[in-house]
Amino acid sequence: MYVPAVTAVTASRPEYSVEPQSGSVLDYWRILYQRKLTLFAFAVVGLIGALAFTLPQTPMYRASAALEIQDNKNDAFAIKILSPVADSTPNDPLADIPTQIRLLQSQTLVERALNQAHISSSGDLNPHSGFIVSRLPKLPFLHGGQSKENLVEMASKKLKVTQSGQTRIVEVSFDASDPALAARFANALTSEFIDENLQARWQMNHRTSDWLVGQLDDMRVKLQSSEDALQTYARQKGLMYTGDKQSVSEDKLRQLQMELSKAQADRVERQSRFEIARSASADTVPEVLNDANLRAMETTLTDLRRQDADLAVTFKPDYTKAKRIRAEITTLESAINEKRAAIVDRLNNELQESRRREELLAAAYTAQTRSVVDDSAKSVQYDMLKHEVDSNRQVYEAMLQRVKESSIVSAMKTTNVRVIDAAKPPLHPYTPNLPLNTAAGLICGLLLGAAVIVVRTRTNLSLQNPGEAEMLLGIPELGVIPAADSGPKRLSPLQTLFSGDKQLQNPGTGYSANAQAVADSFRAVLASILFAEAKQQKRVLVVTSANPGEGKTSTVTNLAATLANMNRKVLLIDGDIRSPRLHSLFNIDNSVGLTNVLREIAFNKMPMTPAIRETSIPNLHVLTSGSAIQADADLLFSPSMAALVDRYREEYDMVLIDTPPMLLMPDARVLGRVADGVVLIARAGRTGRNAIQAAFKRFVEDQTPVLGVILNDWNFKASPYQYFAAYKDSAAGQPTLAVTRTSV
Repeated sequence: MYVPAVTAVTASRPEYSVEPQSGSVLDYWRILYQRKLTLFAFAVVGLIGALAFTLPQTPMYRASAALEIQDNKNDAFAIKILSPVADSTPNDPLADIPTQIRLLQSQTLVERALNQAHISSSGDLNPHSGFIVSRLPKLPFLHGGQSKENLVEMASKKLKVTQSGQTRIVEVSFDASDPALAARFANALTSEFIDENLQARWQMNHRTSDWLVGQLDDMRVKLQSSEDALQTYARQKGLMYTGDKQSVSEDKLRQLQMELSKAQADRVERQSRFEIARSASADTVPEVLNDANLRAMETTLTDLRRQDADLAVTFKPDYTKAKRIRAEITTLESAINEKRAAIVDRLNNELQESRRREELLAAAYTAQTRSVVDDSAKSVQYDMLKHEVDSNRQVYEAMLQRVKESSIVSAMKTTNVRVIDAAKPPLHPYTPNLPLNTAAGLICGLLLGAAVIVVRTRTNLSLQNPGEAEMLLGIPELGVIPAADSGPKRLSPLQTLFSGDKQLQNPGTGYSANAQAVADSFRAVLASILFAEAKQQKRVLVVTSANPGEGKTSTVTNLAATLANMNRKVLLIDGDIRSPRLHSLFNIDNSVGLTNVLREIAFNKMPMTPAIRETSIPNLHVLTSGSAIQADADLLFSPSMAALVDRYREEYDMVLIDTPPMLLMPDARVLGRVADGVVLIARAGRTGRNAIQAAFKRFVEDQTPVLGVILNDWNFKASPYQYFAAYKDSAAGQPTLAVTRTSV
C-alpha cells in the first residue's frame, strides 16, 4: 500500500515585522482626497462662519503718527544743570523709550488729547457702532456711563503706542470708526505730549534756577563771613603776607638763606685760592700769573738780564753801563717779590672778609628762623581760615556759573520729541479685514475638516479602502475584489466569475452589469499570486480570514475557477471540516472527502481516488471536506495531512485550501505549516484592523510565509479613486471595466 512520506516544507520562510506600519504623507493625502466632499463642507462652514463674524462688525480705521524721542544726554545745558557730575555708569540710550511710551499712555495726557480733539462722548469715538445697544435702556453696565473717566478709559483701550524695532522711533496708533477722528486724536495726543514735555522741562529748569539763586545768596554771605574772620585774625596776630600769599618773615628767611648760601660758596672759593697761593710757588699762583703789571715787570726784568749778559761778553764787570743794568735788575726783582707778596696778602684779606660775612649772615638766619618758628603756630590757624575762604570762593564761583547757565536754559523752550510723520485719515478700514478673515475661516475649516477626517479614519477599527492593509501589515496587497451589485438576482460566487462574460453579452439574463469588473479583479489577484508562485514556487496556498463572514470561500472558489480557465490543473480542497461549503457551491456529494482520505492514510491504506471530484469547469478538481465526526478535526494535525499535501503538490499545478477563520480555529495555522504560503482575506468595512493584525501576528510567530492580503467586497462606486476605468471592448461592443489602480 502506498503511503506518502511526511516531509517538511522546504520553502524559505521570510522574516516579517509584527509592528503596525505608519502612514506616509501620500496616505494621508489619499484619505483627505477620498473625503473631499466632507473636507469641502467643512471649508464652506468655516467660510460662512468667517463671513458671519466679519460682516456685522463696524469698520474700524487706524491712524498712526511717528515720533522720534531723542536722548536727553544730547542737551548740554540739561546735563550741566541736572547732572553736573558725569555719570560713569553705562546706560542704554533705548532704556528711556518705555518710560516715554508709558507717558504717552497716561490718563492725564489722554484726557488733554480728548479735549483738544473735541471728543466729549463715547458716541464721538464710535458713532456708527452700537445700533442695538444704543436702543437698550440707559443701563450703566451696558453703556458704561458718560463720565469723563469712562471716556478716557475707552480712548485708552483704542490707543496703541509701540516702539519701532531697536530705534528711538515710537508709533502712536488710534482706532476709531471715523478715519478723520482717528487722525485728529492721534495728532492731538502727539501735540499734547510735546507741549507737556516742553512745560515739564521748563518748570524743571525754572525750579533749578530759583534754587540755585537762593543757594548763591547763602554762599555769598558765607564767603564774606569767612574772609572777615581771616583778616581779623591776621591783624590780631600781626601776620603780614606778600602778594603771593606768603608771610613777610618767611620771605625774609628765604632771602637770608639764599644770601648765606652765596656767602658760604664765596668763602670756600676764596679759602681755596688763598691756601693754594700760600702753599705753592708764587710763580704758579693764578692771581700772580694773571696780574698784568707783574707780567710787564717780569718782561722788563728778562730784557735787562739779556742786556747784562750781552755786556758781560764784551765788557768787564766794572763797566759802568753793566753796573747800572745790574742795579736796575736788583731793583726790579725786589719790586716783583713785593708785588707777589702783596697779591698773597690780598687773597688773605678777601678770605677774612668772606668769613666775616658768612658769620654775620648765619647769625641773621638763625635769628630769622626763630622768628618764623614763632609765627608758624599763628599761621596754622591762619591757613585754616584761608582754606575755608578759598573753598567758599570756589563754590560761590561755580554756583554763579550755574545760575547764569540756568537763566539761559530757563529762557529757552527745548524738547527732545520730534514728529516724523503726522497722522493722516486712513483710506481703508483696519478691521474687520474681510479677505483675511475669510481666508482664515477657510483655512480653519479645512484644518478642522482634515483633523476630523484623519481622526475618524484612524479611529475606525475596520479596513475601508485599498492600501490600508498593506500599510498596516507591511505585506503586499494582492488585489481588490469589488462588491457585486445587489438586485433581484444577486450573483452567486461562481456566477460572479465564469458567467460574467456571457452576462454582459446577454443583458436579458437579469444579472448585475458589473460582473465583468468582478471577474477582471479576480484575474488581477490571480496574476499577483502567479507572479509570486513563479518566483518562490508557491504551489500550495492556504486561504483564510481572521473572522467568519469575510468572503474567503467565495474568493478561493473564484480564484480556482479563474486559474482553471487558464488551462492550469487546479485542486480546491475544503479544509473547513466543521462548516464545509464547497460541496454545495459545486453541487457535489460530500459523503467522501478530505476526512476519509486522511483516515485511510492514517490506517496505511491507499487513499481513494474517487474522493477528488471533477467540476463543470475544465481543469478544476474539488476535494470536499467529507463526512465529519468529532475526531476528524484531529486528522489535520497528524502527519497524514503533510503527506497528502506533498502528494497533491506533485500532481497539480496549484492547490488551494479553504480553511476556517484562523482566530476561531487553529486549522489555518496547522495547514499553513504544511503549505507553501497563506493568503489572508479581508472584507472592506467589516474586517477589523486589530483582527487582521492579530491573525498576521500568529502566522509570523509560526514562521509561516504570508503571500499577501486580498481586499474583498469593496464598494468602488463610493471611492474617489480611479481604480476602475471604463473602456470599450471592440469584440463585444459593450463597455467593460478594467482594474487599474492609480495613485492620487
